[in-house]
Parts: sequence; C-alpha cells; structure tokens
Amino acid sequence: MKVLMIGTGDIGFSHARAVVRLGGSIIGAYDVNKVGLAKFAKEFDCAQLEYDQLKDHIPNADYVVLCTPPTKRLDYAEMVLSAHVPLYMEKPIATTLEDAEKLEAMEQKYGGKIIVGFAHRYRPAFVKMHELVSSGVLGEPVHLYSHRYGPGFGYGQRSLSESWRTDPKLACGMTIESISHEFNLLTSLCGDFATIAANVNCTIPSVPQYDTNTSMVIRAKNGAIVSIGASWSSGVGVNIKGYIGTKGAAMLKGRNMFEFDEVVYKTLDMETEESFIYNDSYALDQDTVVYHIHKHFWDCLENGTEIITPLAEGVKVLKLSMAALKSSEEGIEVKL
Repeated sequence: MKVLMIGTGDIGFSHARAVVRLGGSIIGAYDVNKVGLAKFAKEFDCAQLEYDQLKDHIPNADYVVLCTPPTKRLDYAEMVLSAHVPLYMEKPIATTLEDAEKLEAMEQKYGGKIIVGFAHRYRPAFVKMHELVSSGVLGEPVHLYSHRYGPGFGYGQRSLSESWRTDPKLACGMTIESISHEFNLLTSLCGDFATIAANVNCTIPSVPQYDTNTSMVIRAKNGAIVSIGASWSSGVGVNIKGYIGTKGAAMLKGRNMFEFDEVVYKTLDMETEESFIYNDSYALDQDTVVYHIHKHFWDCLENGTEIITPLAEGVKVLKLSMAALKSSEEGIEVKL
C-alpha cells in the first residue's frame, strides 16, 4: 500500500517502518518541522511536501497517517476524508469534545474510514488476555485494574522542550493523552463504565495543564469495580493489568511503563497458574508495537474486516478522560 504521512516526529518513524515492513511504501510526508521532515524523507526516500501540496498528493495514497499533536487535527482530517481516503489517526483524537464532534461530523459527511491508534490493544500479550476473558473461562468481571508507573516526558523537569506534550501551547496532560490507553483496554474487557471518581496531580508547575499523576476508582455498568493508577513522574517503573472474574483471574505483567512481558492466568479448576511469555518491549522495539495495528488496518482495508478501534472508540475514551478531569477538579463522582 501507498501511505502518506502527516507528522514526522518520533512516532512517525515507527509508523513508516511498520508500513515498509508490511510491504508498503511512503509516497510523501509533511511536517511543520522542516529539519525533522528532511530526516524522515531521507530514511524513507519520499517527497517532502509543503502544506499547499497536501490536497494534490492525498488522493494518491491508500491511506494517510495523521500523528500531529491532537490540537492540530481538524484541518488535516478534513483534507483526507473529503478525498475519500482512509485515515489512521493517532490517539487522543482531540483535546475537546467540540473537536471530537467535528470529527464525527466529517466521518459521517464523507463516509470516512478511520482507525484510532490505540496500538496496545493489538499487542500479542493483550490479545491473549482479551481472548482469555472473552472465552468465558474466567467468568464474569468482578474487579479490573491497571497500574502503570515510570519516568514520562518532563520527568525530573528534564527535556521539557523536546515534546509537544510539555509545550504549554499544545499540552493536554496524561489523563487525556495516555490514560486513553487504560480506558480503551479495560472497557474492552468489561464493557462500558457507569461512574468515575478521579484525582489528578501535576508535577511540572510551568505547565499546569500537564497532569502527570492520576488515581481513579470506577464502576462498570455490569457492576464490576475498576481501578486505575498511573504516573509519569516515577523513577521506578512497572506495568500491571488485571482481570478478576467469578471463575478465575488473569494478569499482564511488565517491567516498565509500556512493557508487556508475561500473561499469567488461573481458573478455579486449575491446580497451578499458566504463563505465556512475550518480552514485548515498547521501549526497545516501538516499531513492532506499531506494526501490529497497521497490520490490522491493512486487513480491514483489503478484506473488509471490522476496525477494532474506530473513531467512535476515540470519542468514547475522550469523554471518559473529560469526566475524570471534571471529577478531580470538582471533587465529585461523575455519572456517565
């Protein structure tokens, strides 16, 4: 497939490498950072596009990857969707519900085909955990949890200018930008949430909207309780996700914030735990993590497979992030 890139930061390289690994090619790229764009174009031997060239080049692509900061999406998204070209959009889809509604309207107006980049949903270790839950062997959900801690962007006040995440003009904070993963993964295991109570904290005074720590207690519509804890300001890292059901339990373990090392499960009729080893490291092999979701999108485009994380999922997750921030700001439990 032929792919056009809009946004050529660090994650853009991983997207492009995934495309090439699948047998595709990058036919052009655009970024406001001309130095980064030139580096990207050199690696992938593609055209360096100016903004006013995008409308002419987008129709030549089989799909477009959009990985600009989430506050800079609407214009590009309309260019792609109005040309009736499928769109891969990085998460979060936006930072306001108003922008999310505009994206929904575009999707409907142009009959768009959009996948949202919740890449962790497609990683083999989580796929295994999801299969265990959906098979029914663990029973109905009782308690789900996700605890993810480590040194994120801006940790120790360092490297504040190296990412859009810590740019005061672009930052949206962990609850919108990163906890979106937790919402996506956990709701895929237990269904939609009914209530949420959250507390968030910022450790970078110069960027007060950039929350770096969160703790949430949630109740799912089916009665299960859910807890989320995360930090971007911890020098010690861990990643644990779990499902406790009426017939058994499963846990995904990782050495650091985004590592998926092992899935362990045990049902009531098993004498010992069973373990599946993956050693799936986002820190060491970000390209492969991104590869899995591109492989799924290719299958959707070529064979009509249903997209697992469509735009509607991005909208749902953004609403949960907004509810969590409202809960923290007002000190209330929010009914969803």
